[in-house]
Amino acid sequence: MNRNITLLIGVGVLVLFFSGLALAEEYKNTRALSGLSAVKAYFDVNTGVPAKLKSKLLFIDKSFEQLVQSGVKPEFIVGFRSAASNFVTKGDEDYVFDDDEIAAKKKVHEWILLFKKRGIIMEQCMLSAEIYEIDPQDFLPELEPVNNGYVSMIGYQTKGYSQINME
Repeated sequence: MNRNITLLIGVGVLVLFFSGLALAEEYKNTRALSGLSAVKAYFDVNTGVPAKLKSKLLFIDKSFEQLVQSGVKPEFIVGFRSAASNFVTKGDEDYVFDDDEIAAKKKVHEWILLFKKRGIIMEQCMLSAEIYEIDPQDFLPELEPVNNGYVSMIGYQTKGYSQINME
């Protein structure tokens, strides 16, 4: 009986070990990044759903990190517009109402500070500010106000930035 338990535990440990190796496998974007020293991307962040907004910012951060690790310089611009505008204002509880939104806004503020340190340019659409009745003075100072986020998207695409739709 003890031998069977020992054998079972040993097999379990081996399964966990080898499954851990499989999970640790590093996937790469070698073909896509071949020959590139820099990339330019414009991220259109417009969701007001807390979980989606937090995951979109996580994806931007992970993309930045992975490009750097691959030896490619990322030149990112993050454009906030629409309902996402409510989460990039000063004050933890301004323009958001329930507990999930308040918690998400605090996390968004952390992402904003990290993005700023990384040299990521962030813009806020003032057309959205008008529509959502947000006082322009209430936006975080790390964001550059622009008249119209769509105009920015057009301009950056024309300058060779890939537009990344974050819906």
